[in-house]
Amino acid sequence: MAANKEALALVVDIGVGMSQAAPGFDTPLQITSDILQMIVQRKMFQQSKDELALILYGADDTNNELADDDNYQNINVAFALAPANWHLFEEIQKIRPGNSPADLVDAVVVAADHLRRETEGKRGYAAKRILLFTNAATPFSDNNLQVIVDSLRQQDIIVDAIGPTWGQQDEGNEDAADGDDGHQNNQPGSPMQTNGHDQEESASARPTTNNHHQSPKKPLTPQQKTGIRVISDIVNTTEGSLFTFREALGILSVHQSKSVKPTATKYVMQLADLKLHICTYIQVKDNKPGIFRLKKVYARDPTTEIKVDRSRYTRDEQDEEIEKEELTDGFRYGTTFVPITKETLEDMKYQSEKCFSIIGFSDANMMRRSLYLGDTVYEVIAEPAYEEEAQTFTGLVQAMYETNSVAIVRKCFSERSSPELGFLRPHIAHDHICMYYVKLPFAEDVRGFDFDNLDAIKRNQPSEEQLKTIDNLITTMDLTHADQGGEEAFQPELISNPYIQRMFQSIARRAISPEEPLALTNTVMEMNDALIRSIAARSKRTIDEIHDQFVLRDTNRRQKITTGDALFGSNDISTKKARHEENGEETTIDSTSFEAQAAAKKKAALKTVGTVTPAEDFKILVEQGSPSFSDVCKQMCTLIIDLINNSHGDSLFDKALQCVQCLRETCLAKLEPKLFNDFETLLKRKAADVDGRKDFWKKIVDEKISLITSEECIESNVIPVEAKKFLEEETANEVMNNTSTVGDQDENEEDLFDLI
Repeated sequence: MAANKEALALVVDIGVGMSQAAPGFDTPLQITSDILQMIVQRKMFQQSKDELALILYGADDTNNELADDDNYQNINVAFALAPANWHLFEEIQKIRPGNSPADLVDAVVVAADHLRRETEGKRGYAAKRILLFTNAATPFSDNNLQVIVDSLRQQDIIVDAIGPTWGQQDEGNEDAADGDDGHQNNQPGSPMQTNGHDQEESASARPTTNNHHQSPKKPLTPQQKTGIRVISDIVNTTEGSLFTFREALGILSVHQSKSVKPTATKYVMQLADLKLHICTYIQVKDNKPGIFRLKKVYARDPTTEIKVDRSRYTRDEQDEEIEKEELTDGFRYGTTFVPITKETLEDMKYQSEKCFSIIGFSDANMMRRSLYLGDTVYEVIAEPAYEEEAQTFTGLVQAMYETNSVAIVRKCFSERSSPELGFLRPHIAHDHICMYYVKLPFAEDVRGFDFDNLDAIKRNQPSEEQLKTIDNLITTMDLTHADQGGEEAFQPELISNPYIQRMFQSIARRAISPEEPLALTNTVMEMNDALIRSIAARSKRTIDEIHDQFVLRDTNRRQKITTGDALFGSNDISTKKARHEENGEETTIDSTSFEAQAAAKKKAALKTVGTVTPAEDFKILVEQGSPSFSDVCKQMCTLIIDLINNSHGDSLFDKALQCVQCLRETCLAKLEPKLFNDFETLLKRKAADVDGRKDFWKKIVDEKISLITSEECIESNVIPVEAKKFLEEETANEVMNNTSTVGDQDENEEDLFDLI
């Protein structure tokens, strides 16, 4: 069995010295509790196989294997070595200060003995560690210390320590985070290690902590100086690490993703008659933590297992249950379903074979960033077992690098996979030579758009002064040397995803305090708040210049003009010619009538759907294209609901019905059936819930204004039978169940049910 887990004993000092703090500050024991919870949360979220034990010294009771009448008293093994779980989390929350003194060295001995007992005869442990939390204020005996340290080294047990300070510097000092405190012994595999990156390398990677987590300046007592010396000797001898509370909180406040062992996928890269054995590794991939996938649980008792039992029935009067053996897959062909057997489905699949073939080469400048597809970048190297082929691979990479070329590749993962198109970009850095594989789109994946040419109108051309100002803005916001020490700020490998951080913090907070609001701190933006403010201050002057040079004009000023000549425009041909030349447009003689000019002015000023002529306003806004079609539809839907609710009797029902018909016709013409179908489903539910509004729904039924079906629009998922049944008398709940498939088309559209 491979050694892939760690045995970690959390040794916590709960003596009197750990429960003392100045007014307005957390005690060392409270900060220790926060750090312990962060460690356990990280282990659980990572689904780590590491095993943890919780040992308290200075406790009022004694519970350990070495205790007798005189030795190892007031040391309590509160949680035996086991994988991290919520029981351990609850034990940490129960920690309270003790009143009985205990020996620090004895606690380390008890922890080492516990690790030995629990791991003896078991396999799979890559390391054994003791993580000590103390402020070194409790008296202890250092007799036989050298023997104990030698025993720790013989058992390969590493001791790390976390405390308020280790006497080398004041952690309240801003320079403390950049000093050598604790980092001269920061070994790989330490509980504070995060993905192989030192969190103190960049100021942008150091989260800020709340003031109550900082300690006031306080001189060390003689006992603390002695304790720090002894603890430092133990840590250094066992090749462990020293951390202050500030450093531990800064590192642990950022959720660490689950570490995944890199696994190679092997291919035979083929270039004409040349074949090279290669390995591909995932270099970059979109992180989608499995913990975010919602599961259905029993609300009264979340620990109760739920069994999902599905059954299917015919949608007719018999309502007959269909056995699983009687079901088959099928594709929709027009308005009918075409049954497909498993044998036919296998024959329909594209037949291929595993391959990694170079089709040809292209200039690297042709691979525009807009053509990159997928969420994964692979690193391609030569397979180590084939040394001669590795030399050929290296030569190919160097030749591509020197000629600034990329290789176009046909890649197929297996016989059951669809082939994909991609390109290989050479990469040479120091002694590492490889290629990066990025997926490319096929013709069906590319969408072409036609936009107006901004250069065609003279007023859109920026001046030299405006271009210079934009250049200055880019310079002032340059992140290349914006961090402390002149290093690059906001490096991707050091910036955490704020969405993931927020989700993990929320889940942890809800698990700990189910009733408390989610008032969370230490978000990614707060972590880098000082750097962001610095960049904003540096670019403020340039931004002010941009406001002055790029003036925004209010287009609604025309509504305030009252003179006839200004309102309806001048018919002077020379004036119009000058205006057209300024805009770069062709000059034409306008013979539009007075009424047409007035209508054009009104049309240009229209921004929202009004209540006087809503159908005409809706069509005009749709033709203008601004605001977007979905936004105009939302305005129309809101207006229809208002007309129904504000109607005295049925006085406004005809106008509302006209709006519904107009909305349906337009959505059908624009191939947007989802917008109308979602709205009509909502409309029926509201009509069923509100007394006096069922008459309006009866008008809908009489006019047979039903859902847009797949016969009318190919984008619709509603078949005619469902649309017909939708207009029949049903309860609101049945309506929602029968039309649930309507809302499954496009996840990117905003939900009308939440908006109205």
